Amino acid sequence: MDEQESPQLGTIYSNDDELRLAAFGKKQQMKRYFNIWSLLFMSFCTSVTWEALTSTMAQALIAGGSSSMVWGFLASAIGTLLIALSISEYASIIPTAGGQYDYVTELTPQKFRRIFSWFAGWITIWGWILSCVAGIFANSMQIQAYIILFKEDYHYERWHTSLILIGLATVYTLVSIFGIRWLPKLQYFGIILHISGYLATVIYLLAKVHPKNSAKFVFVSLTNLTGWKSDGISWSIGLLSSALGFVGWDSSSHMAEEMKYAARDLPRTMYGCVLTTGILTFPWVIALMFCVTDIGGLLSGPVGLISPLTQLMYNVSGGELSGTLGMTIFFLLLSSFVAGPSVLTATSRIVWSFAREGGMPKFLAQIDNTQEVPVNALLFTWLSVCGLACIYIGNSTAFYGLASGCTVVLVFSYLFPILIHVIWGLKANGLKPGPFSLGKWSRPINIAALAWGAYLTTFLCFPTVMPVSATNMNYSCLVLGFAFVLATVTWLAYGSRTYRAAAQEVDIPTTKVAEVLVEENAEHHHVSKCMDS
Repeated sequence: MDEQESPQLGTIYSNDDELRLAAFGKKQQMKRYFNIWSLLFMSFCTSVTWEALTSTMAQALIAGGSSSMVWGFLASAIGTLLIALSISEYASIIPTAGGQYDYVTELTPQKFRRIFSWFAGWITIWGWILSCVAGIFANSMQIQAYIILFKEDYHYERWHTSLILIGLATVYTLVSIFGIRWLPKLQYFGIILHISGYLATVIYLLAKVHPKNSAKFVFVSLTNLTGWKSDGISWSIGLLSSALGFVGWDSSSHMAEEMKYAARDLPRTMYGCVLTTGILTFPWVIALMFCVTDIGGLLSGPVGLISPLTQLMYNVSGGELSGTLGMTIFFLLLSSFVAGPSVLTATSRIVWSFAREGGMPKFLAQIDNTQEVPVNALLFTWLSVCGLACIYIGNSTAFYGLASGCTVVLVFSYLFPILIHVIWGLKANGLKPGPFSLGKWSRPINIAALAWGAYLTTFLCFPTVMPVSATNMNYSCLVLGFAFVLATVTWLAYGSRTYRAAAQEVDIPTTKVAEVLVEENAEHHHVSKCMDS
């Protein structure tokens, strides 16, 4: 696209993406290496739905059994699609790296803008840092599962896990710093691994497991090993397994300022990821449940609780190294080369964006001129992950609380802008719909998304087993509460004085200018879309 001048701002912008950023007071600082396909694949690789489901399916098998896995997954897919559609509508209007907290900023009336977006910012950052920790921890446990199963003289120590986690985080960070030009291309490699693992695991299990479970067992049976008297509560608690597979799809939103035609294509990467993942993974879950014929043997195996899929393949293959490793290596390779660096990269962009608006120290908002990425923000993310990894050495219960709490925190971060939108709508700050709009369905979908999110977060904070003790307590509510405590303390310490709630890196006379620009560019994208078609 040729350079164009905004008559309102009197400034030359090289393309429409820069013009949209200017409408919200932000200037282009990083190159746009990503397109719709690389970011769509990034959403797949950071949510890793079927892989995440296998790493946590022990929870569903204990609380609900097969029916919780199958129908819980379907419910989670539909509920998350409602959330993704809602968030996608905001991303089309406000295609900026801050994601959820930027949406809260622009959707909230002026008198509440700073305080609401401040809390949304810290909740989003905390959720994504926890997501980094949980994802890399799963990789670390998979590596240790191999060692436990095939090295007889190995003596497991928690500090081994923390050391592996720190090592992996270091490698991922280096890729994020020095490989940003390659990261979009790596997403194509990642999607090949994602699909290959999907097909290989389900084909292998269907071919090897005989006899299989009955249809009644798969679709109807309900297992309640939680100690809760109510099977309904137990089933709802089991949603943790499928819910974990439906977070992280918003990674593309935090790369918005590095994506071409973001306002038009960014929403497609988010709702497209959730919709496609839900449709494709549902039959995989059903096939898996036909093949898990011995739940007790799976959960009581040497690595049944730390890496259920590895234990399942070990059992099915008769303890063969080739069968176990060959059918589970996809997730480790995907995480090591693609998902790990992608999650760290997305997290660093939220930190960088929040820092440029006064939410965090200024040095975190600096872009390295050589690497063209926010190196300081990446190093901050790495340090945070490494610091949290050390908790596992001293207190495994507290660490598991952090790992499971990431789902609750991220879901809450999605609900925050949706709640604001339901209360005030777009008119509070004069916003106009972007290229992707839900139209008359916007409010009903937003309300349904809120209802699902409220139900999910409530039961994800319930004790997973009864009676409750210090060692089996569900710390998710405390993990979420920590985000509010952190936001409150930092607000009182410096945020109330330094936070702007919207970067003013370019001169915008009034909010009305932003409104006009957004409306003009929505029309432009509509024309472009028609021409592309």
